[in-house]
Amino acid sequence: MTKRKKHTVGYYIAFVLFTIVAVINVYPMIFSIFCSFKGNLEIFSSFTALPKRLRFENYVTAWEVGRIGRYFLNTILLAVGTLGIAGLFGAMASYILSRFTFKGKSKMYLLFISGMMIPIQAVLIPLSYLFGKLGIMNNYPVLIMLYAAFCFPMTILILTGFMNSIPTELEEAMVIDGASIYQVFYRMILPLSMPGIISVSIFNFIQVWNNLLFPLIFISDKDKGTISMGLLAFFGEYSTDYSASMAGICLTTIPVIIAYVFFQDKIENGLMSGAVKG
Repeated sequence: MTKRKKHTVGYYIAFVLFTIVAVINVYPMIFSIFCSFKGNLEIFSSFTALPKRLRFENYVTAWEVGRIGRYFLNTILLAVGTLGIAGLFGAMASYILSRFTFKGKSKMYLLFISGMMIPIQAVLIPLSYLFGKLGIMNNYPVLIMLYAAFCFPMTILILTGFMNSIPTELEEAMVIDGASIYQVFYRMILPLSMPGIISVSIFNFIQVWNNLLFPLIFISDKDKGTISMGLLAFFGEYSTDYSASMAGICLTTIPVIIAYVFFQDKIENGLMSGAVKG
């Protein structure tokens, strides 16, 4: 007979606190799912009760009125472009910062990660004025570059720590065999850094997916709108379709949940490797 492990009072306190935090984080999603199957009157009469009838037509309305399908593809296009640029060039910069020694290296690293302290709202007016003068509004490549610029700080912060954990002996062996710096990076460093790249790409994907300010200001063509702009279609000046908006919210959160479920292990391993060994 094995003895039952005794837990301390701190264990139970921590368990209760973490349970409360989990409930607080999960409740909004559960609330949205329940309300997405209700009518507007039913939501206001008793928003905590289960739906009396499953109104799947709310999802049809959300898909058509919010143009979820069209905006879904637009946002995926922006996200893929942003992840590609931020991941590749962020990995290049991280490799230089983690492996090479040069004057001003620490200042350059600080300059990169200091971008995390710049709020998006602080640059909206200058950028909108500049983009208007240059005539590059409604431009996906420009918007992708803008997204990538705000993703670089987090990307470099995580990947630099991750690449510090890769043994230098592997690079030295490739150099002895005649490999150039580009071959070392593309054939060894980049593949070994994929867990870290996937981890930071998930965070960057969420940032692009949830971003409303950039497309709202720099995209005026409705055909080029994003998924966050589609949710605004349910909120009018005199009326709001809450049931359809809740259905739209559920539809827009599905890709993020799926991405995290499939890459959960890689995210955790990538973050832990960079944090512990970096």
